[in-house]
Amino acid sequence: MREELTDAGLQVRLQNVTSKPYYNFTAGRNRTRPNVIARTGKGNGTKLILNGHIDTVSGDTMKHAFDPHVVGGKLYGRGSSDMKGGVASIVAAAEAIVESDLDLGGELVLSLVVDEETSGTGTLEFLKTETGDFCIVAEPTNNTLGIAQAGYLDFNIYSKGEARHGQTTLPELWANAFVQASNLCNRILADRRIVTKKKYNGLLMKTTFNFSPAPYPTLPSGAWMTMEEFRINCLLGVIAERSIAKSTRTEKLAMNRIKRRIAESNREGQTNRFELLDIKPGFIQAPNAYTKAFERTMQYVLGHHRHSYVYSFCDSSYFYRAGIPTVLFGPGRMELGHGTKEYINISQVKDATAVFAYAIENILGSSSSTASR
Repeated sequence: MREELTDAGLQVRLQNVTSKPYYNFTAGRNRTRPNVIARTGKGNGTKLILNGHIDTVSGDTMKHAFDPHVVGGKLYGRGSSDMKGGVASIVAAAEAIVESDLDLGGELVLSLVVDEETSGTGTLEFLKTETGDFCIVAEPTNNTLGIAQAGYLDFNIYSKGEARHGQTTLPELWANAFVQASNLCNRILADRRIVTKKKYNGLLMKTTFNFSPAPYPTLPSGAWMTMEEFRINCLLGVIAERSIAKSTRTEKLAMNRIKRRIAESNREGQTNRFELLDIKPGFIQAPNAYTKAFERTMQYVLGHHRHSYVYSFCDSSYFYRAGIPTVLFGPGRMELGHGTKEYINISQVKDATAVFAYAIENILGSSSSTASR
């Protein structure tokens, strides 16, 4: 990225970021890697930030994960949708702006960061030295305008049972720790004050919930013996509210509701324990002059300015919490990210590139340029 953007005529610097181990992704040791920060234009005007992350999750679950190949107009490979397609679009748009010799009335900053997929450390480090007037995060939104993003609760449920012959276990005895944990997750799913849906300006927002077994402390021994101890890692996507304070309050209410379900199960003879790992609030971006300019750009290029709700937490929340108006827009689909057949439509990357280029012109172009259109 540094070589590409320097050759294109942008001013580029590397910003070293040291991240702490996060779960098992960083092999239990700190890592130092650089953000790539590139800029062009005038530093004394409006500052537009285009953000994308250059890390991906592991390719272990995907065949030929790092051997990108094109089939039927789709590029397959780990990170193609989440979010190399978005990064390619903002880089190509910035290069087009420089090549066009457009007289920018403000400054364009590309924030290409590490560690979004684990802890957001790259963007947090970027925000220590940079601010802006408007930020567009190029996460995959299927080329719609993400005006809101969910928050989340990341937590563990620890269950304790007893070892016994599997065929002597009556369902109501709760001897099996795995059964206890699974039962509790089903109770959470059935609680309509935890798993909810809500409309905002016609945009439907829903709670998401995923859970996965986490080895603790022994591996399963099969159905012929009950499991003594079991841990489930849970990820609850909490619907965003109109302010960070309200979003945080909603998340705490959900957490207390989950704790109540655990207390109920324990009164019925189960043995479960709650452990909070992380909590992050979502946000809803209110309309402003920048979002309206971006909507006009989308309408001009794509023929629509459809809004969307982004279910997955990402770096956009950090920009918003730093007081920078923020939206999400990018090619690809979020649900394809982390998947076994991740791909992106190349035509969608081209469309996104055009949207970004026109948006830069409309937001930062001088009064003598076509930015006034």
